[in-house]
Amino acid sequence: MKAFYFLIPLIMINACKSTTGGAETTKTDSKETMAITESVCPDAGACNVKVMKNSSLTIKEDETGQLYPVITPGENIVVEYSYMEKGPEGTADGDYSETVQFEIKNSDADLALKDGTLQTVNFLFGKQCFCRGEAGFYKVENGALQLSKKGDQLTVDASYVVDGISQKTNHFSKNISL
Repeated sequence: MKAFYFLIPLIMINACKSTTGGAETTKTDSKETMAITESVCPDAGACNVKVMKNSSLTIKEDETGQLYPVITPGENIVVEYSYMEKGPEGTADGDYSETVQFEIKNSDADLALKDGTLQTVNFLFGKQCFCRGEAGFYKVENGALQLSKKGDQLTVDASYVVDGISQKTNHFSKNISL
């Protein structure tokens, strides 16, 4: 029992550890991954933004009519925002994730798209989970994308809704170093 009383202050000190804001960055030759600050991301998971330079996003359809993205080498920039939530321990298919992908031209300096015009950048929402009837990729037809590129800085503000599909994320805003 005395050991228990000794552990309580240690647990409390560890629980009071402050977190640092900002983003954690990992950079490779043509990709950059940034962890979104916790204030933007739902509490239950983790969010990341990946920028793939010299890439192209193609939306394909399989034989069942389901959409899926294919990222290949190209001349544009593909931006991918993802939310990942770990499933309960001991479950084989309890993980949950959402992905937003779109492609911009290297020459795009400012871009403002809304609703139907989002498909000019192949704006795609994906839901990966054990949730029958909702898992898969969808073209986003309702939302807005504001984009500004100045030098090596890319500012993205995106909101999106897919009708008939429940979502845990529907907006992200990020400044990204290219």
